[in-house]
Amino acid sequence: MKDIIDPRLLPRRRKELFYYLAGFADAEGCFSVSLKRQDTARFGWVLDPVFHVTQHENSRQVLELYERALTCGRIIPKHGQPGTLQFIVDNRRQLAEKVIPFFERYGLIAKRGDFLRFRDIVLGLERKEHSTLEGFKGLLEKAFEMNMEGKQRRYRLEDVLLDLERLSSGSPEAIRRMPSGNP
Repeated sequence: MKDIIDPRLLPRRRKELFYYLAGFADAEGCFSVSLKRQDTARFGWVLDPVFHVTQHENSRQVLELYERALTCGRIIPKHGQPGTLQFIVDNRRQLAEKVIPFFERYGLIAKRGDFLRFRDIVLGLERKEHSTLEGFKGLLEKAFEMNMEGKQRRYRLEDVLLDLERLSSGSPEAIRRMPSGNP
């Protein structure tokens, strides 16, 4: 990793670097599952899991360490925040095969609860639990338990559950009632 950062600044052992990255993510990272209205989806909604770490562009090398350690993801500018970058992993397979095993092994403290729910949702999506209405509702409810129990969400859980019931019953007013767009 000497092409990213002065090797004298890195821990002597790779394992120590991984613990550093896990701790850094505990402070500066986010495990989130957004809810998006999508008329072409089976139940009219999709769950979209994302892991990201945010840093000022002057600390890009930390994000590059994540990219190298996890062997996935990408670094992008953070929308609406000039000079801020994000390391982001939004590919579900990479989340399941690389991000989740990394944090299961190296652990979290502050974000442990959100991570465990995130893990359950991603692995549930991989198992196609979202292909049944009851399975989708279960994953949706877990998503609303994350990140301050959904307080920053655009939609209320009760409204989405009601919309799911209406959509599954074929009610046309359900589609007109809920706004489209991303949370």
